[in-house]
Amino acid sequence: MSSTGTPYSSDHLKTDMTGVPVYSAVMYRGLPGEIVVRLKFNGERYLATVAASMIMRYSMKLPGPGDILVPVPAGRKRKRERGYNQAALIAVALSSRSGCRSLDILVRDDSPSQVGLSPSLRRQNVAGIFRMKDRCRIPGGADIWLVDDVATTCSTIDSAAGVLLNSGVRSVNGLTLTYRKRMTDSIIHR
Repeated sequence: MSSTGTPYSSDHLKTDMTGVPVYSAVMYRGLPGEIVVRLKFNGERYLATVAASMIMRYSMKLPGPGDILVPVPAGRKRKRERGYNQAALIAVALSSRSGCRSLDILVRDDSPSQVGLSPSLRRQNVAGIFRMKDRCRIPGGADIWLVDDVATTCSTIDSAAGVLLNSGVRSVNGLTLTYRKRMTDSIIHR
């Protein structure tokens, strides 16, 4: 994947994966990696607007009119520790720049951190942890864009996308600020 936002190819995803394409603006290194760390762990919420601007400028594909941005939710414990969900902040900032609506319609059960886990353990760690919020309605015919800060193996986006697709959504894409290099056993392929 190039730093200009070439998507992760869904052509080679394993058959148990949803095959949802994920578009990332830049590689997780240098300043973009620092933005993610500072936004996620240092409480620098204002960096969500910087992240959204970078996504709008460098991502190869962006949501269009009528599309809906859905932030990948943080678990309750993680949200309580941070005081916010960085993906939700990015989605709101993207919404104001793209004209798309941002809907916080997913819930995530608490699970161990993904940091340091192998790709196969990451998939296991996020399997079945997402669900739709009670009484939420997704407008018919809208394309959904799952928004997150970083794509490492795409397991998190894939798991959340499965819930949306099972609820009847016609199309789901992933959209992140950064991506990490492909790892052995990753569902990411060039």
